[in-house]
Amino acid sequence: MKKNWVSAFLLTLSVALTACGGGGQSTTQPTDKPAEPAKEAAAPAAPARENVLIVAADQDPVGLDPHKIPAASSARIYGLIYDGLTKMDPEFNVIPNLATKWEFSEDGKTLTFHLQPGVKFHNGREMTSEDVKYSFERILNPDTGSTVKSFFASIEAIETPDANTVVFKLTNPDSAIVANTSSAQVAIVPKEVADLNTEAVGTGPFMMEKMESGQYVQLKKNPNYFKDGLPKADGIKFTIMKDEAQRTAAIRSGKIDIASVNADTAMLLEKTPALKIESYQSAEYGYLGINTAKKPFDNPKVRQAISYAVNRDEIVQTVWKGQAELTGPISPAQKSWAVDTSSFASYKHDVAKAKELLKEAGLADGFKTTLYTASTYPDMIESAQVIQQQLKAIGIDAQINQLEWAAYIEMWKSKDTDLLVGRNTSGTDPDRSMRFFFSTTGSANVWNYSNPAYDEIVQKALETTDPAGRKELYNQAQQMLVEDAPNLFLASPKNFYAVSEQVDGFVPTAAGEAFAIVRASIK
Repeated sequence: MKKNWVSAFLLTLSVALTACGGGGQSTTQPTDKPAEPAKEAAAPAAPARENVLIVAADQDPVGLDPHKIPAASSARIYGLIYDGLTKMDPEFNVIPNLATKWEFSEDGKTLTFHLQPGVKFHNGREMTSEDVKYSFERILNPDTGSTVKSFFASIEAIETPDANTVVFKLTNPDSAIVANTSSAQVAIVPKEVADLNTEAVGTGPFMMEKMESGQYVQLKKNPNYFKDGLPKADGIKFTIMKDEAQRTAAIRSGKIDIASVNADTAMLLEKTPALKIESYQSAEYGYLGINTAKKPFDNPKVRQAISYAVNRDEIVQTVWKGQAELTGPISPAQKSWAVDTSSFASYKHDVAKAKELLKEAGLADGFKTTLYTASTYPDMIESAQVIQQQLKAIGIDAQINQLEWAAYIEMWKSKDTDLLVGRNTSGTDPDRSMRFFFSTTGSANVWNYSNPAYDEIVQKALETTDPAGRKELYNQAQQMLVEDAPNLFLASPKNFYAVSEQVDGFVPTAAGEAFAIVRASIK
């Protein structure tokens, strides 16, 4: 999305007029004086470019209801339209947003949020504590189908003593609940709007202007945003460009300002004039999901065999060109919670061990299965292809089924996949990586994984307020997940953006794209 736009340097024409003198000399008439040279006309100023960021989007949003749609292609947009009570900063700290402060009761079972007064929705109505209550009750309503419902399982009741105060009554102490309010999916929405997919009305820095499916999403600045000086840009246009080559050509030619690119493209573009490459260690990680309810994957030995068969180092080098780190269930960007993957025996590529486990499971001759991935994410396709070949070495014939993005999301949600290559993001708190994705009642546990011992550990970690005690519990839980292998945790990549030199202030971090975009503008 970058590039020089137009540096319209206009050359001015200087017309020198020379007057012709008379033919012969005269003693009575003086010769004509030469005409004065015409003054050079001032060059017209180049028209200033409008302060609208043009961002390449690799996928169409599959909906804009934050409580229902978990897809990253949607979250990058609704994360700019809506606000939550809190936000995550680049160092994974939880900071105020719609809530200015919060406190727990002494027993940890009452959480009070104090709201920023005078915040308005895009429709002009002032946001109140009733909207916060409505938003959380909507998330908790099973009919909504929210994938973040389990974040707030500890909420017993919500009270609104006044317009700017919200009180959550909890069934038990919950160390993750404040951090979980920083998710883009935990947006505060107006209670009067019936369909958030057709009418995106939030309090966020940008407002929906127009959207053309398969082409673009246009946002405009919220002139009444409650944070002084933000956003910096007057608007954002997300241009849908599903192909990496198309995005690369567009960023080179100046048609776009900002584009997320892969490691290969970043290296290709790093010496391109008028572009700069920004990178950071993301909180995302690639994984191979395994449906633990389907035969033969209901047998832990089969899942462990797959883990030994998969060479994670090859994925780092082949898919990510070395620009990634091996990861456990919590990504290495969360340094204080992540574990050293060298402690996991099954991370060591061992084909003989994998074959032995398959034999013990009664599958010495292997079996056929389907490996799903998204057709428009090159890293996911490449990961699937590498894994396909690695599984072939132990007799597993995995046929790759590439799905369009919307169909892929539906397959992920269906809980009916065999194997699936995907990407997740570790949240501000380890609860997201552990309980949300893998507890029996976790909203994003689409693998049908259920282990009472695991559930007990992550619930205890949730209720523990001592950080050292929580860390020890999460270390145990991570070891258990790696051994049970409902997912194989592969690699956490560096993320790269190509950025036009005309863009000022765009500094992407693990805090997310929205955090950077609201601080960016056209020079």
